Amino acid sequence: MLSNLIILPMLLPFLCALILIFLKNQNRLSKYLYLGTMAVTTLISLGLLIYVMQHKPITLDFGGWKAPFGIQFLGDSLSLLMVTTASFVITLIMAYGFGRSENKANRYHLPSFILFLSVGVIGSFLTSDLFNLYVMFEIMLLASFVLVTLGQSVEQLRAAIIYVVLNIIGSWLFLLGIGLLYKTVGSLNFSHIAMRLNDMQDNQTVTMISLIFLVAFSAKASLVIFMWLPKAYAVLNTELAALFAALMTKVGAYALIRFFTLMFDEHTNITHPLLVVMSCVTMVIGAFGVIAYKDIKKIAAYQVILSIGFIILGLGTNTFSGINGAIFYLVNDIVVKTLLFFIIGSLVYISGYRQFQYLSGLAKKEPFFGVAFVIMIFAIGGVPPFSGFPGKLLIFQGALQNENYIGLTLMIITSLIAMFSLFRILFYMYFGDKDGEEVEFKKIPVQRKSILGVLVAVVIFMGVAAPVILNVTTNATQLNTNDHLYHQLINSHLEEEDQ
Repeated sequence: MLSNLIILPMLLPFLCALILIFLKNQNRLSKYLYLGTMAVTTLISLGLLIYVMQHKPITLDFGGWKAPFGIQFLGDSLSLLMVTTASFVITLIMAYGFGRSENKANRYHLPSFILFLSVGVIGSFLTSDLFNLYVMFEIMLLASFVLVTLGQSVEQLRAAIIYVVLNIIGSWLFLLGIGLLYKTVGSLNFSHIAMRLNDMQDNQTVTMISLIFLVAFSAKASLVIFMWLPKAYAVLNTELAALFAALMTKVGAYALIRFFTLMFDEHTNITHPLLVVMSCVTMVIGAFGVIAYKDIKKIAAYQVILSIGFIILGLGTNTFSGINGAIFYLVNDIVVKTLLFFIIGSLVYISGYRQFQYLSGLAKKEPFFGVAFVIMIFAIGGVPPFSGFPGKLLIFQGALQNENYIGLTLMIITSLIAMFSLFRILFYMYFGDKDGEEVEFKKIPVQRKSILGVLVAVVIFMGVAAPVILNVTTNATQLNTNDHLYHQLINSHLEEEDQ
C-alpha cells in the first residue's frame, strides 16, 4: 500500500540512528550508512511528492483507526515539499563532514543525534494530529539540546541556557493551547478541528487559543522572540549551525502557515494583522543585527531572523499570493541558509577568525568563494533569476493586495540592508585593508567545495525552474486555504458525519 510509504522518511533515519550507536568505532561504515539512509529518504520523499501532485494527498491512519480517533499522518504537497527539501539538505550537511573529526563525532554519537533531530523535523511536517505534532517537536528539541551543548565549552553552555529556557516556555504554551483547543472542539485531528472551528461564530475563546499558538510557534520560529538564536548559532560548528539555520526556525514557520491557513482562518481581524506587525518587528531586529556586528557568524544568524520576517509577512497578508510566496520563500530559505552557513563556516575555517576584516584578499586566492558568495547574496536579496525572487515577488503582491504598505516598505529596505551587510564582507574578501595582522589562509577540502557547488547549482536551478516549484506551492496554498477541498481530499468521511 502506497500510504505506508509515508512512514519511511521518519522510520529510516530513526532505525539508522539506533544502529549507529553500536557502530561508533566503524567510521567508514557509519558514514556510508547515514548518507545512504538520508539519500534514500530524499528519493522516497520526492517520489511521494510527484505522486501527490499527479493524484491526491496520501493519508496513513495508524492501527486502522480513522480520524479523528486515530493518529493520522498526511502527505500533501506542502508537507512532502518540506520533507523533500529538509531530507536533501540534511544529506548534504552530513556529507559535509564534522569539524571535530570523524572519530570524535562518532564517539559522541553526533550523527545519531542529527538523525533523531531529523525524525522530529520530518515528523512535524507529516503529522496531521495536534498532540503528535507536540511529540515531534519535543523529539526535535531534545536532540537539539544535546547538539547545542555537545562541545562542552563555557560559551556553548551559556548559549544553551537561553536556548533551552525559551524553547521550554514555548513548549508549555503549545501544550496549554492543545488542552484548551481540545476542550473547545473535542478533537486533535487538523481536519476535524478546522471543520468544527468553521462552524463556530465569532468566539473569543478561539481567538485566545489562536494567540497562544501564535506565541508558542513564534518562540520556535524566532518571530520577535529571537534572543536564543544568535548566541546558539554563533557557538555551533559549521555543520550544526547549517542544520539549525536550515530547519529549526523553519518548523515553527511551517506550523504558523499550517495553523493560520487551515484552522485559524475564519476570524482573522486580530491574528493576521498581529502576524504582520510581528513580521515587521522581526525584520527590523534582523536588519539591526546584520549591520551591528562584525562577527560573520552573528551576521549570518541575524540573516535567519530577517528571513523569518519575510515569510510571516506573506502569511499575515492573508492573500493567496502572499501565502504562496511565504511557502516558496520558506522552501528557498532552507537551501539558501544552508549555503550561507556553509560559506560562513568555511571562511572561519580558512582564516581562523570570525571578524570579516581578517578576510582581506581571500577571494583573489579562492575565486570560487567570491562567486558562490555573490550568488548567495542575490538569492537572499531576491534578485532575479535566483531562487529568492519568486517568493519575494509573491509576498510583494500579497502585501499590495492587502494594503500592508509599511510591511512592504520594510521588506524592501531590510532586503537591501541584508544584501549590504553581506556585500561588506565580500568587499573585504576582495579589497580589504591589509593593515594589521597577516592571516595565513588554510585550504578547504575539495569535498566541501563540491557540496558548496551543489548548493549554488540548486539555488540557480530553483530560480530558473521556479514554475515547477510554484506549481507545487500553488497546489499547497490552494489546498490549505480552501477548507472544503482540504476536507474532501483528506477526510471526506468527517464531513459526512458532521452533516
